[in-house]
Amino acid sequence: MRLRTTRFLCVAALSAASGAVGLAQSAPATRFTPALIERADVRAALAYVDRNFEQQVAEWIRITEIPAPSGQEAKRAAYVSAELQKLGLKPTVDPFGNVIARRPGTGGGPTLVFAAHLDTVFPVGTNITVRKMGDGTMHAPGVFDNSASVANMLQAARALHAAKIQTRGDVLFLGTAQEEVGLKGMYYWLEHNKGVADMLVALDSGLGPVNYGALGIYWSRMSFTAAGAHTNNSRGVPNPARAAAQCITDIYTIPLPEPDAPVSAVYNVGGLMTGGSVVNAVPAEVTFSVDLRTVDPQMLKTLDAAILGKCEAAAKAHRVGFTRTFIQRSEAGGRPEHLEDRRRHPLVQTAVDVLEHLGVALPAGREAIASGSTDANVGVVNGVPSIAVGRSRGGDQHTLQEWTDIDSAKIGTKQIILLATALAEIN
Repeated sequence: MRLRTTRFLCVAALSAASGAVGLAQSAPATRFTPALIERADVRAALAYVDRNFEQQVAEWIRITEIPAPSGQEAKRAAYVSAELQKLGLKPTVDPFGNVIARRPGTGGGPTLVFAAHLDTVFPVGTNITVRKMGDGTMHAPGVFDNSASVANMLQAARALHAAKIQTRGDVLFLGTAQEEVGLKGMYYWLEHNKGVADMLVALDSGLGPVNYGALGIYWSRMSFTAAGAHTNNSRGVPNPARAAAQCITDIYTIPLPEPDAPVSAVYNVGGLMTGGSVVNAVPAEVTFSVDLRTVDPQMLKTLDAAILGKCEAAAKAHRVGFTRTFIQRSEAGGRPEHLEDRRRHPLVQTAVDVLEHLGVALPAGREAIASGSTDANVGVVNGVPSIAVGRSRGGDQHTLQEWTDIDSAKIGTKQIILLATALAEIN
């Protein structure tokens, strides 16, 4: 595809003009240059993707059909590890189940991590057989989220190897476990590898705007308890079901910013609900889950306190016990104005420029978004420059109707190659 050089030429011209130095300095930095894609080795790596795409699709199907519910990713991890080993890398599987393989650089460059989560949301026993359709799509639970990213990452690693590309910085390929239940694998890896990653790229979501922020996500289990009683003896007895019902009703009175506000928030009650085991009794325990999300750290804490207050008040009014347990607690990265320095990091603009070069139309003014709910969140809140980029086009993820556009995975794979060569500094 034709390189869009306008951005680079304009910035260079402005830098040379004494009257426009301030304007040039205000432009977000990028590491993606015309010289990069004119290199024979980079062109060879990109051509490898086109030439071997049929095999990539076959592997994509194979990966999709390996069951990998969160916490049960071992078979996928073993497959990914074996394929990376064939490239002369030395993959390891850490105690949490993450697969890690380092592609050594020649030295002096930044360490770049590509992370693709291995798990899916579908339990063992789900029919995950892939169906290829005549319209160029594939359908199966997990085929889009996140089997496509795993296949893309493996093929990008092969392309870099086949083209004999050398970078100054190390490139790490990371297959994370239990992303779908709270980004747990990435939390584990970063906690046990502090200072390793200079930049982190999560391979997740559909092709489109680059995400450089972190959506704060609090998942809570609210539990109301009492002694219980037979229905015949239930008059006036403390009832956890009544307390839970009042609490849920009251939670939905907590005001939220409008959906089109500069920074909004959302909560949902439901997801996981339990209570009782027979019809003719007051339940001894009733539980429900709350999913709360916003990028604003203060708003996250304020709304969480309000939700907790409604539960405590309902428990007191109905004379029942109450406890809250966190299922997941992923902090918010900040509002756009809090992340201005992150937006200006070369990681973000390089990814934007790579996508534009590969023909992905990005909405004006929203080429990059200060949000996200991927493994990149962990990097953002831990101060590591981090983004999330897409894998392919698709939809209906987390449902049995999940689908993906096959050819768009070429873009997702080439994107990894160009990010690796630009950000890890090709020799």
